[in-house]
Amino acid sequence: MYDVIIRDGTIVRSSGRLVADIAIQDGKIAYVGGNPAGPAKEEISAIGRFVMPGVIDAHVHFRDPGHPAKESWATGSAEALRGGVTTVLDMPDTTPATLDEATVQSKLAAAGANSVVNFGVWAGASEESIPRIAALWDSGQVCGTKVVMGDSADTQGIAPEVLERVFLETKGLIGVHAEDQSTLDSARAKFEGHAGPVHNDVRPPEASVQAVERIIELVQRTGRSVHICHLSTAGELAVLDPYRGDLPISCEVAPHHLFLSTDNASGQGNLTKVDPPVRTELDRRAMMAALKRGRLDTFGSNHAPHTLEEKQQEYWSAPSGVPGVGTMFPLILGALKNGRLSLEMMVSMCSETPAALFNLEGKGVIEEGADADIVLFREGLTTKLTQDMVTSHCGWSPFVGREVGLPLDYVMVNGHISCRSGQIVDDVPLGRSVRYSGR
Repeated sequence: MYDVIIRDGTIVRSSGRLVADIAIQDGKIAYVGGNPAGPAKEEISAIGRFVMPGVIDAHVHFRDPGHPAKESWATGSAEALRGGVTTVLDMPDTTPATLDEATVQSKLAAAGANSVVNFGVWAGASEESIPRIAALWDSGQVCGTKVVMGDSADTQGIAPEVLERVFLETKGLIGVHAEDQSTLDSARAKFEGHAGPVHNDVRPPEASVQAVERIIELVQRTGRSVHICHLSTAGELAVLDPYRGDLPISCEVAPHHLFLSTDNASGQGNLTKVDPPVRTELDRRAMMAALKRGRLDTFGSNHAPHTLEEKQQEYWSAPSGVPGVGTMFPLILGALKNGRLSLEMMVSMCSETPAALFNLEGKGVIEEGADADIVLFREGLTTKLTQDMVTSHCGWSPFVGREVGLPLDYVMVNGHISCRSGQIVDDVPLGRSVRYSGR
């Protein structure tokens, strides 16, 4: 007897759509086709619903260990689950930073004891961690190595000579926060005497463009694979476009760079202070155009929550970062309704491509033998996000007023129905550490 059968759903893949039944057994997809042989403990009618693999968010900051009062694995993973995210990859910018086997294992243990979605972690790049990264990669404990090229909210920027060593002396995928430190320093010096400057002026687009140019040069020289986190400007797109498909560089976009700009969100003040900054409307439209043209590879929430009290401090004291793991997919559903991307591209960017980039075994596909991480939803049903709909642990969202999809019908993690109509089920099972193939 199967555990669950999903009947008559429209399965969406990047290659097209298929109406079929899905049978699930022991956390795996056991059958995809018509009329599975045998009954199930539970059946779901998916008539009129789309079915896709669970969303993979490869860029979250869950603050645990470090600042669990802001966000813990328990609260962050619950928010992810409500928003259709079934796998998260956590960044190393915690206290202590994820730089060696002990800190990696500590974070994995915290996730294993508390996360209701599947999880993996990034290793952090520093001069001290470089000798350890290859072993962490080979052991399958990390999904990649995070490099911060310019000082960010939680991490000091890496020196140029250390950046080169990361490319020459480590293994695996490199994820890059791309802002040039010297350009940031020059811009900051211009505005230090201003009480409330525009964050996009303090961290100007030129810093990101120059950093991407440096990344291209390093990739050309070393052949390393690089994932550029939270691409944000038209200039970066222009620099990267000639090399797309020729160099092993992939690009992530965050919701705040698709939906917010200095023109449409300036009234929110520090609530939209994030690194890299929310950019101009011209940049936002360029990012949306790149999305529609298929020039971006993945979505990543860059979920980095802070308390409302912290955000209400004056500009120079308020931390950078916004919550987003729970609103990312609902916002994407809003873009889907308005024709800014297709269903097939959405599935590619949310599930298939991140699973392939990070070699996540069993993830990102609906096929026999894959993990049963599944989302069921209806297309074209949206609403406006209101404050009383905000469920993030920090209690606020910069996306209030934006168009979002309605609560998802079902979210399954490892074959379990973990969320129905936006409500997490009682006694929801814990997620699992991801497995990496091809190591």
